Amino acid sequence: MIMVCSCDEAPASLWWRIGGGAFLAMNAMVFSLAVNGSEVTASERKFLELTILAISLPVFALLSGEFITATWRAARRRQLSMEFLFLIGIVASLSGSVLYFVRGTGNGYADVAAMLLVVYALGRQIGAYGKQRVLKSLSEWAPQNRAVRRIQETGVEVIPADEIAVGDRIRVLPGEQVPVDIRLSSDAALLHEASITGESLAVRRTCGDLVRAGSFPLDSSIDGEALGIAGDSEIDRVKQMIESGLTRPGTEQKIAAQVLQWFVPLVAVAAAGAFVWHAQSKPWDEAVFIALAVAVIACPCALGFATPLAVWTGIARLRELGVIARSGSAVEKLAEIDVVVFDKTGTLTLPDEYGVLWRVAPGWTDLTDELRLMLRDAELASRHPFARILAPIWKGLGTTACPVRLTGVRLVPGSGILAKFEDGIEMFAGSESSNSARLVVNINGIWAATVELEEKQAPELSPAIAALGRMGIEVVLATGDSAERAAAIPAPTLLARRSPADKHALIQQLHQQGRKVLFAGDGLNDSAAMAWSHVACAAPDSVELVQDVCELVFLHRDWRRLAEAIQIARKVRQVVRWNIRFSLAYNLIGIAVAVTGLLHPVASALMMTASSLTVVLYSMHLMDWEARDESDADHALRSGAVVHSLQPIAVD
Repeated sequence: MIMVCSCDEAPASLWWRIGGGAFLAMNAMVFSLAVNGSEVTASERKFLELTILAISLPVFALLSGEFITATWRAARRRQLSMEFLFLIGIVASLSGSVLYFVRGTGNGYADVAAMLLVVYALGRQIGAYGKQRVLKSLSEWAPQNRAVRRIQETGVEVIPADEIAVGDRIRVLPGEQVPVDIRLSSDAALLHEASITGESLAVRRTCGDLVRAGSFPLDSSIDGEALGIAGDSEIDRVKQMIESGLTRPGTEQKIAAQVLQWFVPLVAVAAAGAFVWHAQSKPWDEAVFIALAVAVIACPCALGFATPLAVWTGIARLRELGVIARSGSAVEKLAEIDVVVFDKTGTLTLPDEYGVLWRVAPGWTDLTDELRLMLRDAELASRHPFARILAPIWKGLGTTACPVRLTGVRLVPGSGILAKFEDGIEMFAGSESSNSARLVVNINGIWAATVELEEKQAPELSPAIAALGRMGIEVVLATGDSAERAAAIPAPTLLARRSPADKHALIQQLHQQGRKVLFAGDGLNDSAAMAWSHVACAAPDSVELVQDVCELVFLHRDWRRLAEAIQIARKVRQVVRWNIRFSLAYNLIGIAVAVTGLLHPVASALMMTASSLTVVLYSMHLMDWEARDESDADHALRSGAVVHSLQPIAVD
């Protein structure tokens, strides 16, 4: 395979070397003007030419390192690189200048070679800067130096997370993220493990239980022994997914690579042919510079870095929407989607909002309001995580005073609260098992009421489905729930009581129809359907295995962002294709002109940089490009703007 110019590998230190090289090259050009633009004596000319060489050679030392390294890497793979062609021209220019100086004949071109190095290196660094900008935004989003409390014999010390060692005892306060896997050594506690297991409700963990990195204690601080090192948390894995995605080429990038396989040999033949042709009628140094002009103007930097830069920028824009694209291929596939199939349970439900069902035990019905007031005072005084969830129970009571005064309340880690009232009344409110979806209220040890929590559907579903419809994308709900529960989802096509095999068969059927399907789910039961879909999307809080196999990961349940993500992906595809067409047209025309000898190498370098800068700026404008506002659900539902129509779906 032909190696492209490695424009994305330039180190950050190249900026100051470019600055130093530019300063020296400009001074060399000034001395060159003095030599060629004014009358000087032979001794003065000799001195000025020596000065030009003395200034130009350090530029080569400053800026040629990356070119030589790239050429050597390609040579070890028996490949031909654009850097190799460029270096031949530069070395020929410098060698000719030294030879002219020694012989005292002709004009040297060391100043031109120095300026070419500066301009060429600047073009490479432009592409590297675009990638660094994306990676910097990711680093700011997922900081690596989180503070952690390590328990020592002398007390508790605060250290960076990356200093944790296996066996360290650490302490995590309520609301803080557990940085590494730990074995719980403290009393029971309620933990939020949605990012690890997909369980949206709090989970009770007791001494000796495993607590995964990325979970959060809710009702008390926890102590535990570190079982791993930093970098295993969910936010670290998400960041790694994005960074790995920057190195995986997609279809459009592969097209650019295929073009370059024949493009570099074409440039080599054109440069060699130009040298041979012009050497017959011109001095050999002029023929060398014509060949150099061909090599310089043909640098495929637009294909080499502006194409992936558009994809990197698209990945960064999706991240801003809370959508993680794990590869450039995922962005390209997302642009082709015409059907979206949703799982329901765990995908279209909100983990932080619940329906609350309050049931009073027989014998306590006459004391319903008193129980609600007691529960209100106890929960609000405790600031327990359940207090916000249970607020609908006492809604409507206003500032009504409780008939018995609260005298004290304490947390029961991993369970709930224990409140004491006047006259020796004691109330327990919490879970009596690991199932926190069912809470009990006991008065002096006697069951008085039950609270059952039910997940709510995401309220953004209607505008999300409407926005997809306006884009010509159909929405299908495939759920294992009953038809009654499925009917609450405003999807045009509802498929209830569907097993994993049924979902798999549905995706196969759509695939046979030529449809491009995005499947969004959260559980292992969706994995077969995900494997057959055009692109798979993991819902927020999906199990880790599902996130590993999906090319897209949603970090929230605002599914309106899916339509925006598809628009951004389509814009990325448009930019990439424009870049490829522009780059090919520019290079072919530029080579044709350079072969005639009408372009000076410096002019070729400036044109090359201008073309590269053009496609880079066109790619970078994706950072500021805004998707159309598609949040007006009522307008979308009235318009019925659906381009495609699903064939009748019948799953055995």
